Amino acid sequence: LASKSHAYIFEDEDKRVSSADENFAREVSQLFTTGLVMLNQDGTPKLDTDGNTAAVYDNQDIMSFARAWTGFQRFTARGNIESHDNSNRLDPMYIVEAWRDRFPKTSLTDGYIGDGFPLCVDLPE
Repeated sequence: LASKSHAYIFEDEDKRVSSADENFAREVSQLFTTGLVMLNQDGTPKLDTDGNTAAVYDNQDIMSFARAWTGFQRFTARGNIESHDNSNRLDPMYIVEAWRDRFPKTSLTDGYIGDGFPLCVDLPE
């Protein structure tokens, strides 16, 4: 959290070259979504042409997903909610628009995240 896009840091802060924090994107991918190894429908690992397990993603994918997680910031704890750990679990995060990476992010299927969804201009009025 509190990860800012390269464009924001370069244009609005100190003109240094930076990249999005890849740790969160890697943990989400490994632990909560895809895992490390591609699977067949029956749950067995997919193998490549050499008989090795096929990886779900590579570092380029992680870099793209890290850019998708830029701009999130934690809300402070609410004073009207009892919490033993002083956290805010009702609305824990918000997006700081200026911190978001504004460029397309690639998907695991060699496309872009959001491909196949209609554009706002294509929706009925």
